[in-house]
Amino acid sequence: MSQANVHSLAAMRDFKVRLLEFADVATDVAASMQQQVLSFLDWLEHDRPVFWKNYMLRSFDVIAQARSDLERCKMRSVGDHRPTCYEEKLALDAAKQRLQMAQEKVEAVARWTSYVRHEIDEHDGRRGALQRYIEADFAKTIATLQRMIAAIEAYAEIEAATEEPVAPPPAA
Repeated sequence: MSQANVHSLAAMRDFKVRLLEFADVATDVAASMQQQVLSFLDWLEHDRPVFWKNYMLRSFDVIAQARSDLERCKMRSVGDHRPTCYEEKLALDAAKQRLQMAQEKVEAVARWTSYVRHEIDEHDGRRGALQRYIEADFAKTIATLQRMIAAIEAYAEIEAATEEPVAPPPAA
């Protein structure tokens, strides 16, 4: 037979209240996390690819403009002196680097989208397990705790009843 060493029934009642509060908070946090995860995934799958593809298109325009500026510079001449067109060459190189970076970002977004999708699936499994525990098993835990509190209260009433002094019968 097991023995309980309960010092405070009030502490058990308070613990039950705190468990119920925890269940509410945990449910809210799980829902908030899910919303944040879905928001991030939407940003990664929809916003970033569009952004970097538009950036690539703008880079093509900048390259075309830089090439045009370089050709214009090469056609200018002052007497027998031809300009070096150094700044125009730098601008064209910078535009090409910008396009290269945009192409790398498009590839990176596609790669990361796949990885993040997998991690979100893993997260959903863990979050779902927590949600199921809170919805099902947690209710069983609270019910068990309530039964324990009721049993201890009943035991305390029995103990209190046996400790009452027995009054002697009235003298006749």
